[in-house]
Amino acid sequence: MTTSLRGGAGLIGKALTSKLLSKNANVRIISRNPNRSGDLSWKVVESSGLPGDTHVVINLAGSNIGEVSPRLLIPSAMRSFLQDVYSSRVKTTQILVKSIPKTTKTFINASAIGFYEPHLSRCYTEDDPSVDYGFLARLVRDWEAACSGTQLEGVQRVFVRTGIVLSKDGGALSKMYPAHRLGLGGPIGSGQQWLSWIHIDDLVNLYCFLIMDPAGRQLTGAVNGTAPCPVRQGAFSRALSESLGVPSIGGCIPTPAFVIRAIMGKERAPLLLEGQRVLPAKAQAAGFKFNFPTLELALESIYGRRPQPVPID
Repeated sequence: MTTSLRGGAGLIGKALTSKLLSKNANVRIISRNPNRSGDLSWKVVESSGLPGDTHVVINLAGSNIGEVSPRLLIPSAMRSFLQDVYSSRVKTTQILVKSIPKTTKTFINASAIGFYEPHLSRCYTEDDPSVDYGFLARLVRDWEAACSGTQLEGVQRVFVRTGIVLSKDGGALSKMYPAHRLGLGGPIGSGQQWLSWIHIDDLVNLYCFLIMDPAGRQLTGAVNGTAPCPVRQGAFSRALSESLGVPSIGGCIPTPAFVIRAIMGKERAPLLLEGQRVLPAKAQAAGFKFNFPTLELALESIYGRRPQPVPID
């Protein structure tokens, strides 16, 4: 099985490449500057398409939507940044769809739980529709819509709506770690917003399930890439402090919402101040098993200490 993967240098891409190679898959990384023998140049893919022996295409590409930088306080810089966030996902997907050969059996595209409208009490599965609540909803809608075209007729087409990915090697936890290590981790805004997360090992295994497992290969369309036990953000923060073995001095001192809006901008502030309670209904119904279904197990595997049970309602 030959897999062509765009976004192989990112957190998920590196872990997925390692897992696929361990399963004897032939993996070709698509990048602007390929550095391994057999990897593919993005310019060549744009102009000539993917090689004719490509069986699986995985697209994880997309610029970091959570970037924090003083330059983004300038309105023109923020507009340019958001355009790059959009085009790095939507345009890249459109190009990859047009590039696939007739040998391709599976096309998997990253997506996000921003598809669902933030809500404090509602619980979402893949059957729930999207609501145009702002930039994030439109981004995900157009991202998924880009996974269409005559080239994908007869191809297993999946978009994995991914939550917050937990990993010791980077991502969200690397940004949370410094404050929590100093005992300053606390709620963001109200702390009542839902945080739907997934351990990186489970996410990588889910991709492999979709590609290699007979039951997984029957899945098409949206598949939620989240653990079955989402938690409130405030509870997540307390659990992280406990897992680090550090008393949370700032546990009762929330980061004010206006500070987040000032730093992130109105388009991205919902990433931190609002959340969705998202369940992996399709994956579980197909028989996928999570190694880390609860936050306690996930944090213990990363930091070596299990926090107290975290409320999930």
